Amino acid sequence: MSIKTILLHLNNDPQLEQRIEAALGLAVEHGAALKALYTIAEITVPTSFMGYVPPEFIESSKKEEEKHAAAAKAKLEEMAGRISLEVEVVIEQGYAPDVINEHAVAADLVVLGQGNPDADNNAQSQYVADELVVSSPRPVLVIPFAGKYTNFGSHIIVAWNNSRESSRALHDAMPFLAKAEKVTLLSVNAKDDETYETKHILEHLKRHGVNATFKSGQWPDIGVGDALLDALVDYSADMLVMGAYGHSRLREMILGGATKDILAHMTAPVLFAH
Repeated sequence: MSIKTILLHLNNDPQLEQRIEAALGLAVEHGAALKALYTIAEITVPTSFMGYVPPEFIESSKKEEEKHAAAAKAKLEEMAGRISLEVEVVIEQGYAPDVINEHAVAADLVVLGQGNPDADNNAQSQYVADELVVSSPRPVLVIPFAGKYTNFGSHIIVAWNNSRESSRALHDAMPFLAKAEKVTLLSVNAKDDETYETKHILEHLKRHGVNATFKSGQWPDIGVGDALLDALVDYSADMLVMGAYGHSRLREMILGGATKDILAHMTAPVLFAH
């Protein structure tokens, strides 16, 4: 697999510029086309609101969002112009995850922002990320709200547990793994002997030109998500690859889970596949 088309989700959060920089860097590094999509949600009136809503309010709200879309488009085109990279920008109205998924069918990678929990529009960014990591037809790269990520992926940790999800994530991340200086497959709190499976996955990666190492660790007092976040720091890694929602999604939404924890507290770009 190679990355030749990147789909970048635009919105009006304060981290837009950092996310654009990350997507532009990936487009240049992989020789990929960059398509950006700004989704405008349909204006709805809360069911709890029983009064009259003037049409002017709905119209002004729509125009405000169109203004944000135009500003995001202009920002992307200005930044892409600095490196002489042509970009395509689409502005479309509808439910953001559905619209993004329609365009993602013709992409190799979807790039989203995590969303700042202190920002006024964080709810929008959060639900888009929560939904897309499990519904996107293509792998989703989520960029943290804090920090700059023009260069990342020199040391990649792959969350590995011999599952369908971890295998899917590993193979979807192959373009990143092939360029990394170091790749670590990390097993968290394994209960069984993994020698056999480890030998075969490392041999498989070597055939793809990826010389990975395997580590198995025990973090008995914390969840898998927190263990992975700790490992990023302990092993000086700058990117995480993981399968999204390894258990029932309903169960994870109720009880938490590694995917939910990572989305809430990520400190490095994370590639999710489901």
